[in-house]
Amino acid sequence: MRDRFTVADLFSGAGGLSLGFKLAGYRLAFALDVDWDAVRTYKANNPDVPWLSKDARKVLVKEIEDVSGLGKGDFDIVVAGIPCEGYSQLNRRYDPSDPRNYLFLEFLRIVKALQPKAILIENVPGMLRRSGGLFKHAVEGALRGAGYTVFTMELNAVNYGVPQRRERVFFVGFQGLVRAFAPPPPTHCLPAKSILAYLGKEGVEEPKKCLTVWDAISDLPPLKPGEAKENYEGPPRTEYQKIMREGATKLYNHVAPRHPEWTIKHIAATRPGESIYETFKQRTRLKWDEPSPTVPAGGVRPQWFFAHPEQPRGLTVREAARLQSFPDTYVFYGSMIKQRILVGDAVPPLLAKAIAEHLKTYLREL
Repeated sequence: MRDRFTVADLFSGAGGLSLGFKLAGYRLAFALDVDWDAVRTYKANNPDVPWLSKDARKVLVKEIEDVSGLGKGDFDIVVAGIPCEGYSQLNRRYDPSDPRNYLFLEFLRIVKALQPKAILIENVPGMLRRSGGLFKHAVEGALRGAGYTVFTMELNAVNYGVPQRRERVFFVGFQGLVRAFAPPPPTHCLPAKSILAYLGKEGVEEPKKCLTVWDAISDLPPLKPGEAKENYEGPPRTEYQKIMREGATKLYNHVAPRHPEWTIKHIAATRPGESIYETFKQRTRLKWDEPSPTVPAGGVRPQWFFAHPEQPRGLTVREAARLQSFPDTYVFYGSMIKQRILVGDAVPPLLAKAIAEHLKTYLREL
């Protein structure tokens, strides 16, 4: 039974989608991104993957073929976390003419030339609702026109072992698929009514409990604002932490933001689960016993977004990466602001892994 498939990651960012597919046993055959900090991070963590640092609007398909050594029909799947800022609910200045909303056309151009057996596109749920669903229908119609049977699904990362409530939309397309596509069965964090709907189905086990902020980051060394630490100070406390720490001998990106004294006092006076500021309700102090809300790239201003449940400071990049399910061996580069953006923009690797493993069943039929 075939189990090794090739994947190209366009708009790769820091590599969340790539890591998920790698964990599922795929061969990473090509990556593309224009942001140098993203490329630097991707290269450092995936040194064997052929890559290009170039604007997707300017890249030639021949360049992709030359760098990857693969041509038309050789890729099993092409994936893309197409930049989503134009659709995001955090974007208060939404503009349907925003050029970032049309980078899909560049993805389509490349896909038409490479003719992969399957495609996967990730974006924010806002894409389904903006402009009356115009973009959703345009994407589905264009992919059908390119010869793909298209399925659209909304998934929440918390249902796949990620300690974060993060909803995302995925477009999945196949060439020659003769049966309907079903989303991957949830493995975590389902209400009792939903669990009953899944039990008894072939290959479906009873979902596990939600993973929480405590499960994710309670083992990381405490920090004062502006402080950094590079060594663990105790063993992992949960199974999730064991997975995140596997192979790590040093702690990277665990640097607390610097705060003025009034900010520190403000955070200290905020109870876990509540908003830190009256005028910006989404900036909250996390609760130990719940999954994190969606880790953002920073919103309008890429600053720290969530405060630690116990310590009077914003999260470190490593803590945000843990909430996204990046292992501690995955190092982020660039300024602290850019590191936050790279983490917040990424697809959670464990969500990507669940999708990638599920897709294998369908890819074997193509």
